[in-house]
Amino acid sequence: MHIRRLTRRTLLVVFPLLFALVFALVVQIRTASAASLIQLSSDPFTNSSSQHRTEVEPDTFSFGSTLVTAFQTGRIFNGGSSDIGWATSNNNGTTWTKGFLPGTTTFANPPGSFSAISDPSVAFDAAHNTWLILSLGITSNQTVVVSRSTDSGLGHTWSNPITVASGSLDKTWIVCDNTSTSPF
Repeated sequence: MHIRRLTRRTLLVVFPLLFALVFALVVQIRTASAASLIQLSSDPFTNSSSQHRTEVEPDTFSFGSTLVTAFQTGRIFNGGSSDIGWATSNNNGTTWTKGFLPGTTTFANPPGSFSAISDPSVAFDAAHNTWLILSLGITSNQTVVVSRSTDSGLGHTWSNPITVASGSLDKTWIVCDNTSTSPF
C-alpha cells in the first residue's frame, strides 16, 4: 500500500513537470521560427486587373552561397501576374536584394508587350556565370521568355526578356547541366 501511494505521488508530480517542460519547449521553438522569417518583397502594382498584395508561385535555386528566387507579383484574376519579382542573397539568405524584371508586361518598368506573365523558373549556368529566370509571357498566344543576370544574380542588370519559344505552351521550366562533364 505504501508503495502504491509513493508511485501515485510520483506520477502526480512528474507528469505536470513533464507537461510544463514540453509546453515551454514548444513555445520556445515557435518563437524562434517566427523570428527568422524575412519578407523578401511586396506587391507595388495597382492595375485593376490584379489581386493586389499577392505574390505567388515561387521558384528558388541556389548555387554556392547564392540564392535566387522568382515569383508572380500582382496575380491577375484570369491567370498570370503583373510582373515577375525576384530576390537574391549572396550570403546564404542573411541579406537580400530584390526587384522586378524589366520589359515583361505592360505594367513593368520599363513596360513590355505581354498582358500578363506567369510560371517563373530559376536556374544557374555555371559555365557562363549567368542566372536565368524563365517565364511564360501571356497575350493571345503564350511565349516562353528568359531574363538573364550576369552580376551574380544581384539583379542590377537583369535583361529584358528574350523569346525562346512561342505557341500554345504551358508550365515552363528551366535547368542547366552544371556537371564537370557537360558538353554545354
